[in-house]
Amino acid sequence: MEQNNAIFQKLETGEAVLLVTGIGYIVGIVEKNEAALFLGDVYINCLSASRINRFSKGLTVNKDQVIGLQKLTQQAKNELIGAWQAAISPTAG
Repeated sequence: MEQNNAIFQKLETGEAVLLVTGIGYIVGIVEKNEAALFLGDVYINCLSASRINRFSKGLTVNKDQVIGLQKLTQQAKNELIGAWQAAISPTAG
């Protein structure tokens, strides 16, 4: 988790991120980086339910729920979401 804390500190507003959590993978755009992360334009690949949920109005993620994270370019974010959508039917959120 120490590595994640260092990365959390470097996250800036407007950056795309991939978060690994207990429920699945979360991709979004950092809108606020405070005690929790507030992400906009969020997609969650929920592995146990085999579906993708989209939260266009955003989602707050507690940092202690994040197992791992990686910064993404906008192109990588779009390609990842496209690959998820090709593999799983999305649901509206």
